[in-house]
Amino acid sequence: MTRTPRRRPALPAPDLPRAQDLAASTARPVAAGAHDGLLLDGVDLSGVDATDARFLGCWLRDCRAGEVVLTGARFVDCRLSALVATELTARASSWRECELEQPRVGVLSAPGAVLERVALTGGRVDFADLRSSELTDVTFTGCDLRDVDAAGARWTRVRFEDCRLGALELSGARLSAVDVSTSEVEAVSGLDGLRGLVVDEVQLLRLAPLLAAHLGIVVVD
Repeated sequence: MTRTPRRRPALPAPDLPRAQDLAASTARPVAAGAHDGLLLDGVDLSGVDATDARFLGCWLRDCRAGEVVLTGARFVDCRLSALVATELTARASSWRECELEQPRVGVLSAPGAVLERVALTGGRVDFADLRSSELTDVTFTGCDLRDVDAAGARWTRVRFEDCRLGALELSGARLSAVDVSTSEVEAVSGLDGLRGLVVDEVQLLRLAPLLAAHLGIVVVD
């Protein structure tokens, strides 16, 4: 058993002004639009297509949506609070120095997304498609993530703290210091992608039968 020091992810530090210093807006984001220094409070985002849009120093608070498209969108120094969406499509989007608080999302489709110095706190995502995503210095705290597909992902210094993880798919993933040791993990598949995963001893014992089967080890009574 290899024991290594835990490297905690760097915490994001969004350069956000106070809410009262942002420009309050009820305008819905648009594709390829530049959205800078805005406070979107309670805006209905249902049906919004913000493909390739840019968000710099923005705060989206208490926004609701059925389906919203953020494919290729870029978020820098942003905060999203209490976002509720049935389906959020964020393929190939990028997020840097951002905070997401208490999101409630049915389906998060974000294959190829890039997250750097991002913190997610609380909330629930029923299905998260994070295939081929790149996460660096990302923290999940108190999140309920029912089904996570991270096949082919590249994650570095990612920490799940006091989270609930349902099915976690890691086929072909490349992990470095990805810590789930303080979270509840119900099922893991894709054992070829486990290298770099940090678990506690109880979690290791739960993984033992899968590891044995993967390696062709026969266990007898």
